Amino acid sequence: MRNPCFVLLLAAAACSSSGPRLPRAATGAQVIEIRGALEEGPFLLGEADLAALPRRAVRGLDPVTGREASWEGTPLALLISDRAAPKKGTDTVIVRTAEGTAVPIPLTLIRQLRPVLADRADGAPMATRVLAWPNLERAGLPTDPRQGSWWARGVRTLEIVYWQGTLGNALAAPAGAPDRARLGSDEYGSRCVACHRLRGAGGERGPDLTRVADRLPHDRFIALLERHPLRADGGSEPPGSEASEDLWVFLRAVAATTDGQGATPKPAAAAAGMPDPP
Repeated sequence: MRNPCFVLLLAAAACSSSGPRLPRAATGAQVIEIRGALEEGPFLLGEADLAALPRRAVRGLDPVTGREASWEGTPLALLISDRAAPKKGTDTVIVRTAEGTAVPIPLTLIRQLRPVLADRADGAPMATRVLAWPNLERAGLPTDPRQGSWWARGVRTLEIVYWQGTLGNALAAPAGAPDRARLGSDEYGSRCVACHRLRGAGGERGPDLTRVADRLPHDRFIALLERHPLRADGGSEPPGSEASEDLWVFLRAVAATTDGQGATPKPAAAAAGMPDPP
């Protein structure tokens, strides 16, 4: 008779294994890099590597083009979770694109909703991969204010991080800041972080906003915000006057407490992207 503990261990191993690990070197030209807080890695994938992986299709509406289609490609969860072994406690993937955007997405939502890194739409190949979401299959997803920005295009890198040790620290309202700064922090996180760096974190498509409140007076900032070339994939209207003011208060507080290098002092563990100690 088999040892019951041994049987349980075998069952656990079978449940936790979702196939072989991803390749450390791409076959042919590199298409995708998976890096960050991983037990192994980084992983580099070429077209042939992606073609060898399982595929699935989701039904979704592209918020940029308005196109409704069946989007087919590699499941994102397979790339950043099932076969990549993120370190314990990681909770966010930053999707980095060729144009410099850095879109943070919770790992739990990726595992739950199973978006795909699509290279085909309605059976036809696409020139650029799109991170496609099942917003026509999942009730409530189309109304999530973040979901528009999650349709990333030209994905180049998937970076696994601890939210608090990276973006969480960067987006936190400075100690002693007015209450409106906390509201502005939320506003920044939902509208700005994918395209703009702040205290060393975020996208690089637009200018660094760490010290923007030192460069621009209040009225000029508000006027520019009203005319901001918001992209359709932001999935939201321009901020109203109250939200714009909250955003200014937050950025003013950040500029006032940031050193000349565009960063605020952090504990060593946070700077390394590790979870805060208990």
